[in-house]
This record gives sequence, C-alpha cells and structure tokens, in this order.
Amino acid sequence: MTFAPAKFLTTRQLARLWLVSEATIKRWADTGQLTSSRTVGGHRRFPVAEVMRFQTERNLGGSAAGAYAATATAEARLFDAAGTESQFFNAISEGHAAEATALLLEAHMLGVPLERIFDEVVATSLRRVGDRWEAYEMSVADEHVATSAATRAVVSLAASVRRAGVHAGEAVCCAAEDELHTLPVLCTQALLEGAGWGVRNLGAHTPFFALAEYVAKHRPTLVCVSSTTQREFEHNARDYTQLEAAARGYGARVVLGGEGFRGASVRRKFPADLHAESFGDLAEFLRGLD
Repeated sequence: MTFAPAKFLTTRQLARLWLVSEATIKRWADTGQLTSSRTVGGHRRFPVAEVMRFQTERNLGGSAAGAYAATATAEARLFDAAGTESQFFNAISEGHAAEATALLLEAHMLGVPLERIFDEVVATSLRRVGDRWEAYEMSVADEHVATSAATRAVVSLAASVRRAGVHAGEAVCCAAEDELHTLPVLCTQALLEGAGWGVRNLGAHTPFFALAEYVAKHRPTLVCVSSTTQREFEHNARDYTQLEAAARGYGARVVLGGEGFRGASVRRKFPADLHAESFGDLAEFLRGLD
C-alpha cells in the first residue's frame, strides 16, 4: 500500500505550523494575502505550494515537524519514497521549483524525517540527473536547471524547519576545495538547523587551510565537509592536517561526506569522527551527541 500526500492543508494545520491563531489564517485568506479554495462544505483548503510561497515571503516560524507531524506517524510509515522521488525528479528536470518544494514540504509535514527526504528523494534524484548527464541524455544546461530547482526546494524546506533560538551547538559546513556542488552542504545545514544547531555555511570551494583558520578563530563544536571528487588528493591531504589539528585543539568533531571521501585509503589520509555514507548517518551521529 502506498500513500499519496495531500495537496492541500487546512486552516487548523496552518495555525499549528505557523504557531498563530486560526482567526489569523482566516484573515490572511479573506484579505487575499493567502490564496485558498473552498470545499463543497465551505471549508478552506490551502495549496501546499501557496503555503510555501507565503511562508518564505513572510519568514514565518514554526516547524513542519511540530504538532501537525506528531499526528501523522501512520502516514509517514506509508510514505511512498519512490513515488515522491519520481515526481521530484520530473519537477526539477522541468525546472519547476515550486512543485519540487511542495513535494518536500508535504513529506516533512507527514512526519518523514529530513534525513529520509534528503537520502531517498533529493540525493536519489540528483544521482539520476548526474547519470543522465554522463550518458549524454541531459545537456549541461539541463543539469543546471535541475540542480537550481532542487536547490531552491531544499532552501525553502530548510526555512520551514529551522528552529530559532535553540542551539545544540555551533557548526560550520562547507564544500571542500575545488568542489562546486553546494546542494549537499545545504542539506547538511538544513539537517543541523532542524536539530537546533547554529550553522555557518561557508559554501563551495573552501580550502582546508582556510577552514582550519576559521575553526581556530570561531571554535565551532562541529565541522562538516562535503566532496564529490578529490582532484588534488595529496595537496588536499596535506592541508587537511591543519584542519585536523585545529579541530582536535579546540575540541571540534569533524564529519566528512560524499564520494570524495570514500574508500579505505582515502579515509586513512582524511581521518574524521564520522565518514558519513548518508544523511541518515549524520542524523544518527547528531543524536549521539545529545
């Protein structure tokens, strides 16, 4: 049995999500600020894409994993990851960021953990994009369109799960030197912020020596680095010793993830507290730090 996520939310669900009264939701709808439709019985229904638009524009708080998700455990168990991934892949392939965003938010509001969404939907879809590009079934432009749409979807989802004022610790995340793919870093940031961490995202192409300097200056408790390839292996390994020394000196944990850090020989050159194979690995590691 599979479960098709709802495409609409109720007034009560939005009130729970945004931590406002139902009267406030109705007022936004009545004044045309928040688009809704009516059921045969006259009840308001709000399209998920419209919910995300309004939430992003208004910078509304609340967590999609809050009270609403707490009532959706059974639905989460029936979550059709393969079906959602297929829809997500189709959406980003066409550059439909709003549709892709709606799919991610729907899953999260059903109580599906972020790590599952990132592993089973986002990462799987991006691997398909990469495979098609390598097989010349997608052009460079097509790949850029898909990646851009996926990135916008993840950024929008991240805004809905960020927990303001809660700090499990301070973290820094980035992509390694020569690494231009920032989507894994954005997913990492979202996962951390959803768990209550304060996060600084240094973005793409961050040399290890520069990251070591950042750690020495700001002393985060967690360092996360993503890499899909090691173009300058020996050079990066030498610079990594500076980061490792800084992290150990200030008590920071180091997490490395991505294809660039796979393989026993690579990991011997890049020792870390965790070599994450998935976002699920990272989530489990974070829970162990509590």
